[in-house]
Amino acid sequence: MFNRIRNIKKRWFVVVGAVALLSIGLVGGSVFAASATGNTLGSGLHHASGQDGNRHGKGDSSAVLARVAEIVDVEQDTLESAFKTAFDEQAETRFDDRIDALVTDETLTEGEGNAAKTWFEDRPELSGPLAIRLAGTSDSEKVDSWLAKLVENEKLTQDESDALSGWHDDRPESLPETARRHSGKHRHHGNDSDEES
Repeated sequence: MFNRIRNIKKRWFVVVGAVALLSIGLVGGSVFAASATGNTLGSGLHHASGQDGNRHGKGDSSAVLARVAEIVDVEQDTLESAFKTAFDEQAETRFDDRIDALVTDETLTEGEGNAAKTWFEDRPELSGPLAIRLAGTSDSEKVDSWLAKLVENEKLTQDESDALSGWHDDRPESLPETARRHSGKHRHHGNDSDEES
């Protein structure tokens, strides 16, 4: 009995460790997107292209993901899908929390906040982490430039880029501009409400 418990503990330790390594790999694979898109709504998310940072099987994260799938006895595609869904759900929660904060401090009215949340819910499938970044600016040319770089670096397909660009065109005018805070010299730098939500 004791050996069985010890084996279960070992197995979960390996799973947790592998998941941690995978998360680091996914974050590392999306550093380009994070730096390209600047510090925007929900900049605590470092997974700007996390929804497909592992699509091409590049880097060690693919091997780790394959091993985790083997350990927990699920298909690798199922595990990848679960990670993408988790990142997407986390992004929506953070966006909603940020909008709630903007309503609370009266930057947005309740109606404007609800409109922003509805707009974000209509984003392309599993694009939450990147969509949260794009929400930080109304500058369509800047967004198209960011998306073009992601396509060039094979983080997005052209179809995905076009879908995100079209979605961004409907960005509510009431949303405040936040992408300009990227320089790190602005008054809110380091404030958790701006950096982590």
